Amino acid sequence: MVSLPEPGAFIELDEPALRHRVPVYRSGSGPAPRILVTAGLHGGETTGQYAAFRLIESLAADPEVAGEVVVLPRCNPSAFRRMERTSPFDELDMNRIFPGDAEGTPTQVLASRVWDLAREADYIVDLHCAGPYATPYTLAQYSEYENCRELASLLDIPVVVQSGGSEGQLFVEAGRRGIPAVIIELPGGGPDGIIDLAAGEGTLGALRRLLTLLEVLPGEASAPSPAFCDQLVRVTAPADGLYLPRVAPGNGLGEDGIVGLLEAESVVTEGRGYCIKNRPPGYVFRGDALAAVAPAAPGEASG
Repeated sequence: MVSLPEPGAFIELDEPALRHRVPVYRSGSGPAPRILVTAGLHGGETTGQYAAFRLIESLAADPEVAGEVVVLPRCNPSAFRRMERTSPFDELDMNRIFPGDAEGTPTQVLASRVWDLAREADYIVDLHCAGPYATPYTLAQYSEYENCRELASLLDIPVVVQSGGSEGQLFVEAGRRGIPAVIIELPGGGPDGIIDLAAGEGTLGALRRLLTLLEVLPGEASAPSPAFCDQLVRVTAPADGLYLPRVAPGNGLGEDGIVGLLEAESVVTEGRGYCIKNRPPGYVFRGDALAAVAPAAPGEASG
């Protein structure tokens, strides 16, 4: 890893007994396209932050950047300090309050400053974590917005999952306003700040490939062909007992739909698709989360 360049600017919030400085890194100087990459809206989602910092390092070493790439690697510093989704100053989830409020609480003000950059973007990629037992996937409102589908199809992430969308999420509010925006969910995160290095480096590669396809970086790249899937289906334990997974995150489900065994009985989900999460072997209780599956969307070809 090379040294980070100095940020081009900061989003600053300076109030009595409270100071936030969110670094804003810019590469390139052309008018378009403008790509915004955000991470750390949720403080404990650290693999996404790692990937964002690696992108900053990578772009600093690349002299030919057309358009402009804006990277906010850690949008929520107080939530990061406690490794949680929310800030201790107001207990708000930043990724549920966009476009924010310039006159509101600390998190609302920071969200409004991030939104000021988001509304100027041509494309937005927001980096998050889905927990230590997940595989990377893209979350997109591709059924609602064709431009979001097009953006997701340019990311070299094997699976695209349809999002139900929650009001106030950055990518949801951007999509409503015609800005193509997606989330990349990565393994890792949590209260221990776990970073999945392989997933972080893979995301760096996916982002650079995206920038090449958008002609922001020089060179040629072939377009990936991810599988487009329906919304995630959560699989919970139907009883107490010993759980043994039978399909690894990132792999496709067989025709039988078995994700694991619970006390030698099959735990099954309907239909074919991809395993997005699956917990390791262990004792579980009725109702505990076991796995998450992305069902293959009808009529969609697998990548």
